Amino acid sequence: MFPVTLSDEWTLASIERSLKRVVASGGAPLHLAKDFVGRRKGAMHDAARLQLLATWARLAKERRLHYHGANQTKAVLDELCDYAPGIVVLRLCDGISVGDEYVKRREALEPAKSRMVWSDQLQWNRVIKGRTIDFTCVSGSKVQYLTPLFTARNARAVKRKEGMFLVLSSLSEHVATIDAERIPRSFIEACAIFASELIKNTQEHATSDHRNQPYLEHAEGLIFSWQQLDEASYMKDFGGHPRLVDFWNRERVPNRDGSEGYLRCLQLSFFDTGPGFASRATGVRVDELSIDEEREALMGCLQKNVTTKREAGAGNGLPDVLEALREVGGLITIRSGRLNVFNAFTPKEVCNLFDFDDWTPEALAPAAGAVISLLVPIRR
Repeated sequence: MFPVTLSDEWTLASIERSLKRVVASGGAPLHLAKDFVGRRKGAMHDAARLQLLATWARLAKERRLHYHGANQTKAVLDELCDYAPGIVVLRLCDGISVGDEYVKRREALEPAKSRMVWSDQLQWNRVIKGRTIDFTCVSGSKVQYLTPLFTARNARAVKRKEGMFLVLSSLSEHVATIDAERIPRSFIEACAIFASELIKNTQEHATSDHRNQPYLEHAEGLIFSWQQLDEASYMKDFGGHPRLVDFWNRERVPNRDGSEGYLRCLQLSFFDTGPGFASRATGVRVDELSIDEEREALMGCLQKNVTTKREAGAGNGLPDVLEALREVGGLITIRSGRLNVFNAFTPKEVCNLFDFDDWTPEALAPAAGAVISLLVPIRR
Protein backbone atom coordinates (compact mmCIF):
# COMPACT_ATOMS: atom_id res chain seq x y z
CA MET A 1 0.00 0.00 0.00
CA PHE A 2 1.56 3.26 -1.14
CA PRO A 3 1.81 5.96 1.57
CA VAL A 4 0.03 9.29 1.28
CA THR A 5 2.33 12.31 1.29
CA LEU A 6 0.41 15.50 2.05
CA SER A 7 0.69 18.63 -0.02
CA ASP A 8 2.73 21.53 1.31
CA GLU A 9 -0.01 23.96 0.27
CA TRP A 10 -2.09 25.71 2.87
CA THR A 11 -5.36 26.67 1.22
CA LEU A 12 -8.68 25.11 2.12
CA ALA A 13 -8.86 23.73 -1.41
CA SER A 14 -5.51 21.95 -1.06
CA ILE A 15 -6.59 20.52 2.30
CA GLU A 16 -9.75 19.16 0.66
CA ARG A 17 -7.70 17.61 -2.15
CA SER A 18 -5.47 15.94 0.43
CA LEU A 19 -8.53 14.69 2.30
CA LYS A 20 -9.84 13.07 -0.88
CA ARG A 21 -6.49 11.31 -1.32
CA VAL A 22 -6.53 10.09 2.28
CA VAL A 23 -10.06 8.68 1.95
CA ALA A 24 -9.33 7.09 -1.44
CA SER A 25 -6.12 5.47 -0.16
CA GLY A 26 -7.97 2.80 1.80
CA GLY A 27 -6.16 3.42 5.07
CA ALA A 28 -2.65 3.91 3.70
CA PRO A 29 0.24 5.18 5.87
CA LEU A 30 0.76 8.93 6.14
CA HIS A 31 4.07 10.71 5.49
CA LEU A 32 4.39 14.23 6.88
CA ALA A 33 6.78 17.13 6.67
CA LYS A 34 7.94 18.17 10.14
CA ASP A 35 6.15 21.51 10.14
CA PHE A 36 2.85 20.36 8.61
CA VAL A 37 1.04 20.26 11.93
CA GLY A 38 2.62 23.22 13.68
CA ARG A 39 2.16 26.15 11.31
CA ARG A 40 -0.34 28.72 12.48
CA LYS A 41 -2.32 30.13 9.57
CA GLY A 42 -5.47 31.07 11.47
CA ALA A 43 -8.13 29.07 13.28
CA MET A 44 -10.26 28.21 10.23
CA HIS A 45 -7.38 26.82 8.16
CA ASP A 46 -5.67 25.14 11.10
CA ALA A 47 -8.89 23.41 12.22
CA ALA A 48 -9.34 22.17 8.64
CA ARG A 49 -5.83 20.70 8.79
CA LEU A 50 -6.68 19.10 12.14
CA GLN A 51 -9.81 17.54 10.63
CA LEU A 52 -7.75 16.14 7.73
CA LEU A 53 -5.35 14.46 10.16
CA ALA A 54 -8.20 13.14 12.32
CA THR A 55 -9.86 11.67 9.23
CA TRP A 56 -6.65 9.83 8.34
CA ALA A 57 -6.33 8.48 11.90
CA ARG A 58 -9.92 7.19 11.90
CA LEU A 59 -9.35 5.34 8.59
CA ALA A 60 -5.73 4.18 8.87
CA LYS A 61 -4.98 0.47 8.93
CA GLU A 62 -1.67 1.18 10.69
CA ARG A 63 -2.11 4.28 12.82
CA ARG A 64 1.48 5.43 12.74
CA LEU A 65 2.74 8.80 11.49
CA HIS A 66 5.84 8.58 9.32
CA TYR A 67 8.61 11.19 9.12
CA HIS A 68 11.75 11.15 7.04
CA GLY A 69 14.86 9.91 8.83
CA ALA A 70 16.64 13.20 8.15
CA ASN A 71 14.49 14.77 10.89
CA GLN A 72 15.52 14.81 14.54
CA THR A 73 13.01 12.88 16.65
CA LYS A 74 12.92 15.47 19.43
CA ALA A 75 12.22 18.27 16.95
CA VAL A 76 9.38 16.26 15.42
CA LEU A 77 7.81 15.55 18.81
CA ASP A 78 8.14 19.15 19.93
CA GLU A 79 6.39 20.28 16.74
CA LEU A 80 3.57 17.75 17.10
CA CYS A 81 2.96 18.59 20.75
CA ASP A 82 2.95 22.36 20.32
CA TYR A 83 -0.44 22.82 18.65
CA ALA A 84 -3.90 21.27 18.42
CA PRO A 85 -3.54 19.47 15.04
CA GLY A 86 -0.49 17.55 16.22
CA ILE A 87 -1.83 16.77 19.70
CA VAL A 88 -5.12 15.49 18.25
CA VAL A 89 -3.57 13.23 15.60
CA LEU A 90 -1.08 11.86 18.14
CA ARG A 91 -3.94 10.98 20.50
CA LEU A 92 -5.83 9.21 17.72
CA CYS A 93 -2.86 7.19 16.43
CA ASP A 94 -0.55 4.65 18.06
CA GLY A 95 2.79 6.39 17.61
CA ILE A 96 5.25 7.85 15.12
CA SER A 97 8.23 6.69 13.11
CA VAL A 98 11.17 8.96 12.33
CA GLY A 99 13.22 6.98 9.88
CA ASP A 100 13.79 3.65 11.62
CA GLU A 101 13.04 4.97 15.11
CA TYR A 102 9.57 4.29 16.55
CA VAL A 103 8.05 6.22 19.43
CA LYS A 104 4.85 5.01 21.09
CA ARG A 105 1.99 7.45 21.58
CA ARG A 106 2.31 7.83 25.33
CA GLU A 107 5.97 8.75 25.06
CA ALA A 108 5.35 10.90 22.00
CA LEU A 109 2.79 12.98 23.90
CA GLU A 110 5.17 13.75 26.78
CA PRO A 111 6.24 17.15 25.33
CA ALA A 112 2.56 18.21 25.33
CA LYS A 113 2.27 17.79 29.08
CA SER A 114 3.72 21.15 30.08
CA ARG A 115 1.69 22.95 27.43
CA MET A 116 -1.52 21.34 28.66
CA VAL A 117 -0.67 22.36 32.23
CA TRP A 118 0.01 25.96 31.16
CA SER A 119 -3.32 26.03 29.34
CA ASP A 120 -5.05 24.59 32.38
CA GLN A 121 -3.48 27.26 34.58
CA LEU A 122 -4.53 30.07 32.19
CA GLN A 123 -0.94 31.11 31.53
CA TRP A 124 -1.80 32.85 28.27
CA ASN A 125 1.65 34.23 27.53
CA ARG A 126 3.19 30.75 27.57
CA VAL A 127 0.71 29.19 25.14
CA ILE A 128 -0.20 32.02 22.75
CA LYS A 129 1.94 31.85 19.62
CA GLY A 130 1.56 33.82 16.44
CA ARG A 131 -1.63 35.48 17.70
CA THR A 132 -3.15 32.02 18.10
CA ILE A 133 -4.17 29.92 21.09
CA ASP A 134 -5.83 26.51 21.27
CA PHE A 135 -7.54 24.51 24.00
CA THR A 136 -7.33 20.82 23.16
CA CYS A 137 -9.11 18.26 25.31
CA VAL A 138 -7.98 14.69 24.64
CA SER A 139 -9.34 11.50 26.19
CA GLY A 140 -7.17 9.90 28.79
CA SER A 141 -5.25 13.05 29.69
CA LYS A 142 -4.99 14.11 33.33
CA VAL A 143 -5.92 17.60 32.15
CA GLN A 144 -8.57 16.53 29.66
CA TYR A 145 -11.05 18.95 31.22
CA LEU A 146 -9.11 22.18 30.90
CA THR A 147 -9.90 25.03 33.29
CA PRO A 148 -10.70 27.53 30.51
CA LEU A 149 -13.57 25.25 29.42
CA PHE A 150 -14.53 23.27 32.54
CA THR A 151 -15.08 24.04 36.23
CA ALA A 152 -14.10 20.56 37.46
CA ARG A 153 -12.49 17.34 36.21
CA ASN A 154 -15.57 15.76 34.69
CA ALA A 155 -17.52 15.91 31.43
CA ARG A 156 -20.57 17.53 33.02
CA ALA A 157 -18.68 20.52 34.42
CA VAL A 158 -18.58 22.59 31.22
CA LYS A 159 -18.40 26.28 32.10
CA ARG A 160 -21.64 28.19 31.84
CA LYS A 161 -21.92 31.21 29.60
CA GLU A 162 -20.78 33.65 32.32
CA GLY A 163 -17.52 31.80 32.94
CA MET A 164 -16.95 31.24 29.25
CA PHE A 165 -17.48 34.96 28.61
CA LEU A 166 -14.68 35.85 31.02
CA VAL A 167 -12.33 33.40 29.28
CA LEU A 168 -13.15 34.61 25.77
CA SER A 169 -12.93 38.27 26.82
CA SER A 170 -9.51 37.67 28.32
CA LEU A 171 -8.44 35.79 25.22
CA SER A 172 -9.59 38.55 22.89
CA GLU A 173 -7.52 41.06 24.83
CA HIS A 174 -4.39 38.90 24.58
CA VAL A 175 -4.77 37.65 21.03
CA ALA A 176 -6.11 40.79 19.38
CA THR A 177 -3.98 43.18 21.46
CA ILE A 178 -4.66 46.71 20.19
CA ASP A 179 -7.69 45.54 18.21
CA ALA A 180 -9.54 44.04 21.18
CA GLU A 181 -11.78 47.09 21.50
CA ARG A 182 -12.95 46.54 17.92
CA ILE A 183 -14.44 43.15 18.78
CA PRO A 184 -18.08 43.79 19.79
CA ARG A 185 -19.01 42.71 23.29
CA SER A 186 -22.23 41.26 21.86
CA PHE A 187 -20.21 38.88 19.70
CA ILE A 188 -18.10 37.68 22.65
CA GLU A 189 -21.27 37.17 24.70
CA ALA A 190 -22.87 35.14 21.91
CA CYS A 191 -19.71 33.07 21.49
CA ALA A 192 -19.69 32.36 25.22
CA ILE A 193 -23.18 30.88 25.05
CA PHE A 194 -22.27 28.99 21.89
CA ALA A 195 -19.03 27.61 23.33
CA SER A 196 -20.73 26.43 26.51
CA GLU A 197 -23.55 24.68 24.64
CA LEU A 198 -21.30 23.22 21.97
CA ILE A 199 -18.77 21.75 24.39
CA LYS A 200 -21.62 20.26 26.43
CA ASN A 201 -22.83 18.58 23.28
CA THR A 202 -19.38 17.29 22.34
CA GLN A 203 -19.13 15.64 25.75
CA GLU A 204 -22.45 13.95 25.08
CA HIS A 205 -22.27 13.24 21.36
CA ALA A 206 -18.64 13.26 20.17
CA THR A 207 -17.31 10.63 22.56
CA SER A 208 -19.01 7.74 20.75
CA ASP A 209 -19.58 6.74 17.12
CA HIS A 210 -22.78 6.78 15.06
CA ARG A 211 -23.83 3.46 16.65
CA ASN A 212 -23.31 4.99 20.10
CA GLN A 213 -20.26 2.80 20.78
CA PRO A 214 -17.68 4.74 22.86
CA TYR A 215 -14.50 5.82 21.12
CA LEU A 216 -11.29 4.61 22.71
CA GLU A 217 -9.72 7.92 21.61
CA HIS A 218 -11.35 11.25 20.97
CA ALA A 219 -10.60 14.96 21.18
CA GLU A 220 -12.43 18.25 21.12
CA GLY A 221 -11.61 21.88 21.74
CA LEU A 222 -11.26 25.29 20.15
CA ILE A 223 -8.73 27.46 18.36
CA PHE A 224 -8.85 31.23 18.79
CA SER A 225 -6.81 33.51 16.55
CA TRP A 226 -6.36 36.96 15.12
CA GLN A 227 -4.83 36.60 11.69
CA GLN A 228 -4.26 38.56 8.52
CA LEU A 229 -5.20 36.57 5.41
CA ASP A 230 -3.19 37.86 2.48
CA GLU A 231 -4.95 38.11 -0.85
CA ALA A 232 -2.37 36.16 -2.86
CA SER A 233 -2.69 33.07 -0.66
CA TYR A 234 -6.27 33.08 0.57
CA MET A 235 -8.55 34.98 -1.79
CA LYS A 236 -9.19 31.85 -3.87
CA ASP A 237 -10.55 30.11 -0.77
CA PHE A 238 -13.40 32.62 -0.86
CA GLY A 239 -14.16 32.15 -4.57
CA GLY A 240 -16.51 29.16 -4.49
CA HIS A 241 -19.75 31.10 -4.13
CA PRO A 242 -20.88 34.66 -5.02
CA ARG A 243 -21.67 35.42 -1.38
CA LEU A 244 -18.11 34.49 -0.39
CA VAL A 245 -16.71 36.65 -3.16
CA ASP A 246 -18.86 39.55 -1.95
CA PHE A 247 -17.67 38.99 1.63
CA TRP A 248 -14.01 39.05 0.62
CA ASN A 249 -14.37 42.08 -1.64
CA ARG A 250 -16.30 44.02 0.98
CA GLU A 251 -13.84 43.30 3.79
CA ARG A 252 -10.63 43.38 1.76
CA VAL A 253 -8.07 45.89 3.04
CA PRO A 254 -5.93 47.19 0.13
CA ASN A 255 -2.23 47.72 0.57
CA ARG A 256 -1.15 51.35 0.61
CA ASP A 257 0.53 51.00 -2.75
CA GLY A 258 -2.67 49.66 -4.30
CA SER A 259 -1.33 46.13 -4.69
CA GLU A 260 -3.02 42.96 -3.46
CA GLY A 261 -4.53 43.44 -0.04
CA TYR A 262 -5.61 41.23 2.85
CA LEU A 263 -8.45 40.34 5.21
CA ARG A 264 -8.02 41.09 8.91
CA CYS A 265 -10.28 39.00 11.11
CA LEU A 266 -10.87 37.34 14.43
CA GLN A 267 -11.33 33.59 14.02
CA LEU A 268 -12.82 31.08 16.43
CA SER A 269 -12.99 27.39 15.45
CA PHE A 270 -14.58 24.58 17.43
CA PHE A 271 -13.60 21.00 16.58
CA ASP A 272 -14.35 17.45 17.61
CA THR A 273 -13.44 14.00 16.29
CA GLY A 274 -16.89 12.45 16.69
CA PRO A 275 -19.17 10.97 14.00
CA GLY A 276 -20.33 14.35 12.67
CA PHE A 277 -23.76 15.95 12.58
CA ALA A 278 -25.58 13.75 10.05
CA SER A 279 -24.19 10.43 11.28
CA ARG A 280 -25.08 11.24 14.86
CA ALA A 281 -28.59 12.33 13.87
CA THR A 282 -29.33 9.35 11.61
CA GLY A 283 -27.31 6.59 13.25
CA VAL A 284 -25.59 5.62 9.98
CA ARG A 285 -22.36 6.58 8.26
CA VAL A 286 -22.61 9.40 5.75
CA ASP A 287 -21.52 7.15 2.86
CA GLU A 288 -24.74 5.21 3.48
CA LEU A 289 -26.77 8.39 2.91
CA SER A 290 -27.45 10.28 -0.28
CA ILE A 291 -26.00 13.78 -0.27
CA ASP A 292 -29.55 15.17 -0.06
CA GLU A 293 -30.29 12.99 2.97
CA GLU A 294 -27.08 14.13 4.62
CA ARG A 295 -27.86 17.78 3.95
CA GLU A 296 -31.38 17.38 5.35
CA ALA A 297 -29.97 15.74 8.49
CA LEU A 298 -27.36 18.47 8.99
CA MET A 299 -29.79 21.34 8.52
CA GLY A 300 -32.30 19.58 10.73
CA CYS A 301 -29.71 19.46 13.52
CA LEU A 302 -29.11 23.19 13.22
CA GLN A 303 -32.78 24.06 13.15
CA LYS A 304 -34.07 21.82 15.91
CA ASN A 305 -31.27 22.72 18.27
CA VAL A 306 -32.66 26.23 18.46
CA THR A 307 -34.83 24.92 21.27
CA THR A 308 -33.25 21.59 22.26
CA LYS A 309 -29.93 21.49 24.13
CA ARG A 310 -29.43 17.73 24.17
CA GLU A 311 -29.50 17.12 20.42
CA ALA A 312 -26.36 16.42 18.37
CA GLY A 313 -25.55 19.87 17.14
CA ALA A 314 -24.77 23.44 17.93
CA GLY A 315 -27.09 23.95 20.89
CA ASN A 316 -29.12 26.98 21.88
CA GLY A 317 -26.21 29.32 21.29
CA LEU A 318 -26.31 29.04 17.51
CA PRO A 319 -29.11 31.59 16.92
CA ASP A 320 -27.32 34.05 19.21
CA VAL A 321 -24.08 33.62 17.27
CA LEU A 322 -25.84 33.98 13.93
CA GLU A 323 -27.59 37.13 15.13
CA ALA A 324 -24.28 38.55 16.39
CA LEU A 325 -22.62 37.71 13.08
CA ARG A 326 -25.49 39.40 11.25
CA GLU A 327 -25.00 42.55 13.30
CA VAL A 328 -21.26 42.77 12.61
CA GLY A 329 -21.19 41.28 9.13
CA GLY A 330 -19.34 38.05 9.95
CA LEU A 331 -19.20 34.55 8.57
CA ILE A 332 -19.80 31.01 9.84
CA THR A 333 -18.78 27.76 8.19
CA ILE A 334 -19.59 24.18 9.23
CA ARG A 335 -17.54 21.24 7.87
CA SER A 336 -18.98 17.83 8.68
CA GLY A 337 -19.31 14.62 6.70
CA ARG A 338 -19.33 15.48 2.98
CA LEU A 339 -20.64 18.99 3.51
CA ASN A 340 -19.08 22.39 4.07
CA VAL A 341 -21.84 24.96 4.46
CA PHE A 342 -21.60 28.63 5.31
CA ASN A 343 -23.57 31.78 5.95
CA ALA A 344 -22.03 35.19 5.28
CA PHE A 345 -23.66 38.40 6.47
CA THR A 346 -23.69 42.04 5.48
CA PRO A 347 -23.74 44.22 8.64
CA LYS A 348 -27.27 44.65 10.03
CA GLU A 349 -28.94 43.18 6.93
CA VAL A 350 -32.42 41.68 7.22
CA CYS A 351 -32.00 38.02 6.24
CA ASN A 352 -32.68 34.39 7.09
CA LEU A 353 -30.17 33.39 9.77
CA PHE A 354 -30.25 29.78 8.54
CA ASP A 355 -29.76 30.51 4.85
CA PHE A 356 -26.69 28.27 4.45
CA ASP A 357 -24.99 27.61 1.12
CA ASP A 358 -22.20 25.24 0.02
CA TRP A 359 -18.70 26.68 0.42
CA THR A 360 -17.68 25.07 -2.88
CA PRO A 361 -19.62 23.39 -5.69
CA GLU A 362 -17.11 20.51 -5.74
CA ALA A 363 -17.96 17.15 -4.19
CA LEU A 364 -16.15 16.64 -0.88
CA ALA A 365 -14.75 13.54 0.77
CA PRO A 366 -16.27 12.48 4.10
CA ALA A 367 -14.38 14.15 6.95
CA ALA A 368 -14.18 12.89 10.51
CA GLY A 369 -15.88 14.88 13.25
CA ALA A 370 -17.07 18.44 12.83
CA VAL A 371 -15.48 21.88 12.62
CA ILE A 372 -17.44 25.09 13.12
CA SER A 373 -15.55 28.30 12.36
CA LEU A 374 -16.59 31.91 12.99
CA LEU A 375 -14.90 34.87 11.26
CA VAL A 376 -15.39 38.48 12.31
CA PRO A 377 -13.65 41.18 10.22
CA ILE A 378 -11.58 43.65 12.23
CA ARG A 379 -12.19 47.02 10.62
CA ARG A 380 -10.15 50.16 11.12
